[in-house]
Amino acid sequence: MEDTNFTYVIKQVELALRPYIEEACAAAGMTTAQYTALTVLERRPGITSSELARRSFVRAQTMAQTMDPMLEAGLVRRERDPLHARRLLLYLTDKGAAAISQARPGVAELERLITTGFTDEEGAAFADYLRRVRNTLTDGRIPAPAD
Repeated sequence: MEDTNFTYVIKQVELALRPYIEEACAAAGMTTAQYTALTVLERRPGITSSELARRSFVRAQTMAQTMDPMLEAGLVRRERDPLHARRLLLYLTDKGAAAISQARPGVAELERLITTGFTDEEGAAFADYLRRVRNTLTDGRIPAPAD
């Protein structure tokens, strides 16, 4: 494969997406980091703050700063892990779920914008390609070159 500059284009896409996602989150009264954390908790209730940080692509210290306002606002709650009393598990509250619902229309509109000009099949393939890239990078393995 010739030089495709994927990493450069991916960074450009990320930078182009940022103002749209920030606007959608701000309209719902939260930051992008908070929206990300809430949606992770929606999919994975009962994880620790350090697990949430990893899944939200931030450091543990950054997640601690993100969590404080969400805990104070009642978007998230902490519970002691019944199996490991020293661990605190995080859960989305009804108020947190409502905040996600408020941001979803703006995020959905952004996703429609991203795939403007794609057929349904192309949009599905694009989503599949992105997931495959994420899975390869998450696994930390580089596949052997094809012969």
